[in-house]
Amino acid sequence: MGNVNKIIVCAHCVYPQIISSEGIVNRNWFDILNQRYSNLELLSSEKSVKIIKNKYFISVDDNRLKALYYWSKLPKRSPLGLLYRILNKLYLKIFNFSKERSLYQTIWVKIQTKNILKISDASLENIVYWSRILPTFSVLPILYVWKEKRIPFVVNINDPFQNNLDGGLNYDENILIETVEKAQCWTFPSQRLAASMANKYNLDITRCFVIPHAMRKQEKIYDCKKNIKRKLKFVYTGTFYKSAFTNTFGNELRKFSMTEEMKKVEFIFILSQYDDFALQWINENIPNVTIHLKLDRDRVLKITSNADCMLVIDSITHQELLKGKLVEAISQGLPILAITYENSVMDSVVKEYGGISSYQNIESDISVKLNNMVRNLEDYIWRFDFCKKRRVVMEKISEENIIKATIEITQFALERFLWKEGRIIKEPKAPTNYNWP
Repeated sequence: MGNVNKIIVCAHCVYPQIISSEGIVNRNWFDILNQRYSNLELLSSEKSVKIIKNKYFISVDDNRLKALYYWSKLPKRSPLGLLYRILNKLYLKIFNFSKERSLYQTIWVKIQTKNILKISDASLENIVYWSRILPTFSVLPILYVWKEKRIPFVVNINDPFQNNLDGGLNYDENILIETVEKAQCWTFPSQRLAASMANKYNLDITRCFVIPHAMRKQEKIYDCKKNIKRKLKFVYTGTFYKSAFTNTFGNELRKFSMTEEMKKVEFIFILSQYDDFALQWINENIPNVTIHLKLDRDRVLKITSNADCMLVIDSITHQELLKGKLVEAISQGLPILAITYENSVMDSVVKEYGGISSYQNIESDISVKLNNMVRNLEDYIWRFDFCKKRRVVMEKISEENIIKATIEITQFALERFLWKEGRIIKEPKAPTNYNWP
């Protein structure tokens, strides 16, 4: 039977080439695994795999992919940006493809398909492939190779798909359905998302596992004993979602701004994706707010490491999700105030962690909880109890647990593949206890 000899990760979005929450959680997971598991290579937006002596593999920068991706992101008025858009439009028209496809995507898939075919033809056995989506086309190279040669693979899904307004299945859904009879298992950041996706797309729920978003171990953890002689720093980082920053939330912030506790607080917003409406909304609803735009990740972590409270904010459409920013705050041991909805995944995790949840759909709940959090942070007993309670959840997202889950699920994928191919007799048992949160 044998153990896994190598893991090949096919994930288009990996930070810093792709600056997004998806890119960050993928980078963290890959780096954590790479630190403890040497036989690991990456196929991403700018990476391909070079084969040495038909046996050894190494991830290398692919200048073709780098150039094409760079062109696709240039402004329309720039010469190369305009050229790319003309070529892309011609490509879609000639081949009658929908706008969900692109010239860059097609070439990326073609290059990575060739790479995986070369890898699968190499002499090394027991290679398992992981695809991390979104974007869903990250799994296409593996599916295209499957048409020529069966290979064991795992699909990680971090977010649900957008519904097709016209009814029927959309582009992403059709790709996922192709994995139903081919993938050995699927992983998700929450049990609620796993159950929802399994039910919707007929995935085998016994082969749907939960691995929380991976975050690197932090050198600096929130110190519950520190004596704060300045304003409390309430920090938000990430994307401004209009569906999360509601009128109700804005009204609650303005209520809080009229309280005595507001005088003790400094709000800091670090935005990675935003527009003019976002900046206007924040400035109108939070007096004297500090806004940082598009800081690099090291700078963001430096600011958050000195925070007194992290704000994590849910949209009504995010209730099945474990948000990367929530796990990032937990990895730093920070007190958390969640703006969410009752019984959401975020609500459950924050309560277990020892933070405070407030609810968008309950009148005055957010402003009351903001006041409570200020008083709690001034109270040494509350801080001491919080630091005792947070340990359980911090352990659940630890690097050690992420590695253990990944390796066990990868080994299961290999054994199940060998069983399905008739190369071993006994059907392997699926790993258990991978169902949190």
